[in-house]
Parts: sequence; C-alpha cells; structure tokens
Amino acid sequence: MFPSETARSKRAGLRIPVDFQVRCEYGGKPTVMAKAVNMSTGGLFITTSEPIELQARLGLEFLMPATLNSIQVQGESVWSRPCASQEKQLQGIGIKFVNLTEPSLSLIRDYALSKLYDDEFVEGEGIVQLLSDIRNLPPQWRLKAYNILIKKGGKHLPSG
Repeated sequence: MFPSETARSKRAGLRIPVDFQVRCEYGGKPTVMAKAVNMSTGGLFITTSEPIELQARLGLEFLMPATLNSIQVQGESVWSRPCASQEKQLQGIGIKFVNLTEPSLSLIRDYALSKLYDDEFVEGEGIVQLLSDIRNLPPQWRLKAYNILIKKGGKHLPSG
C-alpha cells in the first residue's frame, strides 16, 4: 500500500532525503537494521531485507545526520511497498513517529530546514512541492522556512 498524494498534502513537515542506519526492535523479535531513505518530523521511510509487519509498534534508534545526537523514538509501520529489486529483496516501509519528544522534534525540524539552503535539494524536490509541505508547518517554523527561501533570492519561487 502506497501513501497517496492526499497523505503527502497533510504532512506536518518537510520530507528530506537521508542515508543512515536505523535500529528497529519490535515484538520480541531480533533487532532489524534498516536504511533510512527519507525523513520528516512525522516519520521515516526505511528499506530493509527483513520483513516488518504493517501496524507493528517499533522501537527506533538512529543518529541524526551531521550530529552526534542519538534519537530514540517509538514508531508504527503504516504503509509498505513491495521489494524493489529481486537481487536485494528490499522492502520499503513508512514509519510514523509516535510521541516524538520536543528535543528530537527540534533536531529533525532544524535539520530539515537546513536543507532549504541546499540549491540541489530545492531544485530536486521542486519548489511547488516544498511550498506545499511548508504550508503545513507550525506558524513559527513556516515563517522561518519562507525566510530561508526569500533570503536565497527567491530564484526557486514561481514568478507571478
């Protein structure tokens, strides 16, 4: 089951590409190591060769990119996609954070906003999609995101 465009339009944060390892524990099963592909303040998209059931409650642990900060959070697997490659047998899983604490939320949000300074990221995501994601941020973070884009000279903003 894939997330719909409607689900994307309801996101409460910017979804950014990432590449780090995530430790996943659930249901008394052996620890599963996964690769995070993208992240927002709402959750992660991970790939793994180990199957993870839908609606599984997970204990997640990962290091924030470009920091030494470890985040430990509960999550729930809310959607999955079938294996993308027959050779690697990777399953993609959308994980929704459950009860993300303020320090972790701020770390993720600050990292996501820092990506707005990256021209390659902005061009790759597309300004229309980014503006849609930014629209759903809380007011103080939305203003900060708009200010970052404006200070960049607005070269990515659609013209009148």
